[in-house]
Amino acid sequence: MTSTRAAENPPALLTRILEAQRRDAPLVAWAVVVGALAGGVGGAFRASVRAARGGVVEVASLAEGLPLPSWVLPALLGAAAVTLAVWCVRRFAPEAGGSGVQEIEGALDGVRTLRWRRVLPVKFGAGLLALGSGLALGREGPIIQLGGALGQALCERFRLDPEKIHVLVAAGSGAGLAAAFSAPLAGMLFVIEEMRPQFHYNVVSVQAVLIACAVADLVVRLMLGDGVALPIAVFASPENAALWTFPVFGVLIGAVGYVFNTSLLQGVDRTAHLGERARLFFAAGMGAAVGILSVEIPNLAGGGDAMIGRMMAGNLPALVLLALFAARFAITIASYSTGAPGGIFSPMLALGTCFGLCFGHFAHELLPALIPHPEVFAVAAMGALFAATVRAPITGIVLAVELTGSYEQLLPLILTCVPATLVAHGLGGTPIYTALLERTLAREARTAPEPPPESGGPGAGGAPTPEIRGTLFFYTKADCPLCDHGRSVAEKLARRFSLEITQIDIEGDPELQARHAERVPVLALDERELGWGRLSEGALTRELLSIGPGAKP
Repeated sequence: MTSTRAAENPPALLTRILEAQRRDAPLVAWAVVVGALAGGVGGAFRASVRAARGGVVEVASLAEGLPLPSWVLPALLGAAAVTLAVWCVRRFAPEAGGSGVQEIEGALDGVRTLRWRRVLPVKFGAGLLALGSGLALGREGPIIQLGGALGQALCERFRLDPEKIHVLVAAGSGAGLAAAFSAPLAGMLFVIEEMRPQFHYNVVSVQAVLIACAVADLVVRLMLGDGVALPIAVFASPENAALWTFPVFGVLIGAVGYVFNTSLLQGVDRTAHLGERARLFFAAGMGAAVGILSVEIPNLAGGGDAMIGRMMAGNLPALVLLALFAARFAITIASYSTGAPGGIFSPMLALGTCFGLCFGHFAHELLPALIPHPEVFAVAAMGALFAATVRAPITGIVLAVELTGSYEQLLPLILTCVPATLVAHGLGGTPIYTALLERTLAREARTAPEPPPESGGPGAGGAPTPEIRGTLFFYTKADCPLCDHGRSVAEKLARRFSLEITQIDIEGDPELQARHAERVPVLALDERELGWGRLSEGALTRELLSIGPGAKP
């Protein structure tokens, strides 16, 4: 019997493999299309921003022949561009403001709607205005959201099933990161690591993301040429005796990442309370400021790519680097707080370079024989600051290597990124995109009106809300970044279904801690678990409706 099975198994196995390939081939083909679209749009966006930044310098040169100070025209141009960008976002597509990564994560999790018809034109146009003006924002945020929106558009246009939509939106966002930085591996890892709570893992979905990222990178290379995104000098890895300095440096970078996240969120919160006119005035002021800086102090304006090249090529004193770091830090926070489209990866890379070079100079003075090249700390800081703010250390390591071509710095990067992530987490900070999405959801929960039974909700269309017996249990704990939104969703469901709701802090119960510690908030109807993590009102409503009238779980 064993020999018969052995003889029969290979053909059966081959048949299953061929069936799986036939089933998965369409998704792989769609991933190629999404990658090509994301690469094309990403390459066009990069080229457009580069041309716009060059145009600011040309305008300044034209002003030399006028009876005006050289900074007047760039200031007016910057003020107009940023004001128009913010107005377009506020008027036509509020979800296109800021980075956009949190919107993709929310869409993958079912708590945000990806309205690609308005996101695509507004994100591209307003993003071009914002980045072209000189705001200290990055190109990667817009391109990631554009890539995800292209995946959504393709799926809706060809009426693909929901699971393909999920995979192709994730693939499009990963391809966007690959197109922004010519970093296909980082694009794939970003989806797998940063979007891990939302991404549906299986072999085919991971393959689809990787293929989309590779195709996007290929398209960008054909459009813009080969080469790394940040061509800097490559230095040999430090001696083994010097490697202990990188974990020490990682601890400092982790603290910097925590302060960066806290400052960014505070800036966003402050401007969120401004009226419409005050927001536009603030945007105009920031636009004028970065317009002037683009001409007078170029290192303080723009995403930071050119600044990184100048700093790595020069030999600036440590105190000058520290001053540049402080100034860029403040300008980055203010730029993002305008609400204009733009990412934070590129500004973080510039900040990391400043801080890393500064630390490297001090380390070189103390240990000249062990650390002959202070620049190695700049590369380590690029990955570590990303890891500390986003909580994606593997992506940070690979991104820094792909951006610079510094494969020799892989071990120093690991030794820096891991402590940076642990310190940022230990200080109580929240991953930046989780915190930004949480704020968006909480703000919507506060401002959205309760839909009447005849126009929405469980009783839509005049149907009565089914009677469900039981108690909703909302499990939470201290330092839970998603609990405010989850509590709001739970309270809405309790009102709609006339249920009692009880909140339980799991920290006082070892059994509940063992069951829920890594998943809070958790919502359950008596013993029946309904959802956890980023709670989706729509999904939970459908779950409760499925229980049926008068039913008790």
